[in-house]
Amino acid sequence: MKTGHFDVIILGAGPTGLTAATLLARSGTSVAVVDPFRLPAQHPRATHIDDETMRTFQTLGAAHLEPAWHRQTTGNYQFFNAFGQLVQSFAWRTQPTDQGWFGDYQFFQPDLENFLRGNLHTLDSAKSWYGWRAHSLSQRDDGVEVSIRNDRRDIDDTLTARYLIGADGARSMVRRLISPDVDDLNATHRSLILDVIPAERTLNSAIFTHTRAKPPNPITVVPGARGMVRFEFLLNGHDRTADFEEPTRWYDLLAPYYEAGSYRILRADVYRWESLLPRCWRDRRLFLAGDAAHQMTPHLGQGMCSGIRDAMNLAWKITARLRGAPDSLLDTYQSEREPHVRVYAEAAAAAANAVEFLAEEPGDLDDVPALIEAQFPAPSLGAGLHGETRGVAGVLSIQPQLSNGRYLDDVVGYRFAVVGDPSVVNAVDESTRRSWERLGAVVTTDLDLTMRRWLNHHNVHAVIIRPDRYVFGGATDSVQLENLSLRLDPLVSPDPQTTAAHAPRMVP
Repeated sequence: MKTGHFDVIILGAGPTGLTAATLLARSGTSVAVVDPFRLPAQHPRATHIDDETMRTFQTLGAAHLEPAWHRQTTGNYQFFNAFGQLVQSFAWRTQPTDQGWFGDYQFFQPDLENFLRGNLHTLDSAKSWYGWRAHSLSQRDDGVEVSIRNDRRDIDDTLTARYLIGADGARSMVRRLISPDVDDLNATHRSLILDVIPAERTLNSAIFTHTRAKPPNPITVVPGARGMVRFEFLLNGHDRTADFEEPTRWYDLLAPYYEAGSYRILRADVYRWESLLPRCWRDRRLFLAGDAAHQMTPHLGQGMCSGIRDAMNLAWKITARLRGAPDSLLDTYQSEREPHVRVYAEAAAAAANAVEFLAEEPGDLDDVPALIEAQFPAPSLGAGLHGETRGVAGVLSIQPQLSNGRYLDDVVGYRFAVVGDPSVVNAVDESTRRSWERLGAVVTTDLDLTMRRWLNHHNVHAVIIRPDRYVFGGATDSVQLENLSLRLDPLVSPDPQTTAAHAPRMVP
């Protein structure tokens, strides 16, 4: 049977797919979500999120989950060599940042996915096919067609749409169609992942976030949300995967930390990590996002965060295209996102390879290493909608509080924003204001001290912020702001007949 036609089909209901589906559906875009699992994963896969990702969860209405997650409020991520000497340290961001949230959390992924699935169910623009797998897809000039099957019910269905997002994970069927060729960053490793919850939540001095490159199996320990602790044991080239899938091996490996029987095991998997970047993220009406678009080792905790950024970047562009924006807007998805995620993927690959090297070549105990205080990457977007990345263009915006106590994103929603000094914003001509109306932009001159300092740091007095929270460009005066708006308008503006429902709200 053929169920119907949608604006967008999303394959994969992990965090990336659910984020994209929610953002699209809230924008009035009809979405079909297909996932082979009837229920979300019952154990975490990703565990770390940063302040930017938390800002997206705020936009999705999931901020109420934050108090249950583990804030990294003290210390740092420490990296020890084979002799237990500290060789590298990443400082946690232990206070709320300019994004409005703490810099680092260990979250509980099943809570997030259950909320996003349930919330998506309440949106009229979204329909879900959980427990269905896509087994073939094709595209024409005017759309895509996906054949799906529910093995449990022994039925088939066909969905059609204008566009399709492949958020279907590391073994993506969509990636095989779009980009069989990938850049291999040469950081393929196997790890035994053990997630446990101790029965007694007593202080254990051995449990803090760290990696120890101790042969034969270096270990990473990460305390998480809900009292969970993740252990990752790196397998070497001589290890047999089957040996590490035996429960007796798990108890032996965990013995230095917990007594057998004093904890509950939530997950025990040998996982193969790869660092791959497909060379093409778009083929006409097909797009890649999340692990389908980039795979990386877990050492920076940026795999899922990068997928959430994909969704934030792509969803508003597809909606704009459906409303009449030029097709070239969709080409800026990969040009902006791929250089950004490459920074994280290469850094994570280097970290993973360093762990393996230090375990295999520990050197001499007397050769005391110099401690490296590493800075966490903060890349800008690649060239794209904003042109070349320079100055404030392509930079992640901050999230200030307005005078009424509300955060900027809660007022803006998933829209454009014009933020600046009233002497600049209020002096623009009428045609610029009309262009903001076509964009559906929120305009505010309510600047707190943090926002004023941030603008001054970038030598501007006003900025246009995109729905994905990255800056389109900045202006020092009203003429520059008019020219900036004039340049943006034809790149993203919808069909004039559809603007009435998306008029801007002026924020005093």
